[in-house]
Amino acid sequence: MPLVKRALALSAILLIAGAISTFAQDSGGGARQQQPAASVASGELVKIDTSAKTIVIKTESEPQMQFSYTDATKITGADKGVAGLATMTGSSLTIRYTKKGEDNIATEIAVQPKKS
Repeated sequence: MPLVKRALALSAILLIAGAISTFAQDSGGGARQQQPAASVASGELVKIDTSAKTIVIKTESEPQMQFSYTDATKITGADKGVAGLATMTGSSLTIRYTKKGEDNIATEIAVQPKKS
């Protein structure tokens, strides 16, 4: 009979240890953060500073809205990416971005085709 009690005790210990490790993996130690929600802004390109990696547009609701961009920012509709944007002042842009503190970080910049 002592063998059955030992086996039962060992099973209970393993079951508890497995539950604790599963709980620790699921909870992430409370360090999980939600991804910031993406926002969209559309407006006219006012200026771009390639050395500071910033872009400024004029929207209908705000006179100027500034964004930072990175090498990972996807740029469509402009030849040569950011270098192409530098020659497109006045063009209509749609920018997808996230907020990081007070900064607007552009994740995607799309140049809208000019209306003819």
